[in-house]
Amino acid sequence: MNVWKEVFLAGTDWDQFGEVAKIDWDFGHLDEALEEGDLSSGKVYLFGCTEPQLIKVHQKETVVPIPAIVAIQSKKPPPSFVGIKSVQRVEEEIVPMERMKMGWYPFIPSNILKSPEKFKPRIYVLKCEQRRAGLRNLSQDSLKKYEYVLPYIVNPDKQEDDTDLETTVNVVAEVPGRNQPLVFEYDWELDDLEEFVSEKLKEEELPESVAMSLKESILSEVKSTKRKKREENERKRKVLDNLSEEDKDSLRSQRVIKFYPQGNEPDISTCKTSFINRYYGHAQEVR
Repeated sequence: MNVWKEVFLAGTDWDQFGEVAKIDWDFGHLDEALEEGDLSSGKVYLFGCTEPQLIKVHQKETVVPIPAIVAIQSKKPPPSFVGIKSVQRVEEEIVPMERMKMGWYPFIPSNILKSPEKFKPRIYVLKCEQRRAGLRNLSQDSLKKYEYVLPYIVNPDKQEDDTDLETTVNVVAEVPGRNQPLVFEYDWELDDLEEFVSEKLKEEELPESVAMSLKESILSEVKSTKRKKREENERKRKVLDNLSEEDKDSLRSQRVIKFYPQGNEPDISTCKTSFINRYYGHAQEVR
């Protein structure tokens, strides 16, 4: 069946898809689970990702994007949203899949293709309809969004607030008399503002006259980060508010399994992890 080849590997750099295809990955155990095993009943939704790892391929160590497929056994489809966030991107976006030309599509086996009208799909795969040929027409920012896109989900029982907030901010401060801005990290929970600025002045050999400007830059970045977190939580609350009780029950009861390629060449046994992404957290089982 080789269903994994129909699944979009979300968050993968466009130039890495060719690297994935260089190895004949074996997901036969995924096919078996879907056809005859514990995923052979009920609806199953599949999405993929890649995890770059240093492994041996033909006795040579090389960094390889290892594909992994996440199987979600669920009464209802997972949310049709994706989150776009990276270390470089300060703001997080939560957008409908259709905006990224993505969606859950029924998987139709090759033996059904000639007469699909009576076929009732049970397996759905995440697909992306963005054509490779159209990539050159995208802006750099739009192109990068595909490399940071992650299937999104919400926990109906988790209430998020400012206590969930990462307290470290990246500050870019314009300092009078310097050609280049000052770039540094500041942790508003651990760092004392007065002491931090005093140390930074000594470290960078800056005059006392720029202390106030430095403080303002730090406070401005902290305020902006907290505001963005509140807005992010508000977006998550809106997603939750639009879910019916049936949707929420489906989210609570869904089963999540992460599949890695099987076989010993290449050997990826030490690379497996239950972590999926920042939204899904950890899979209940890894195979």
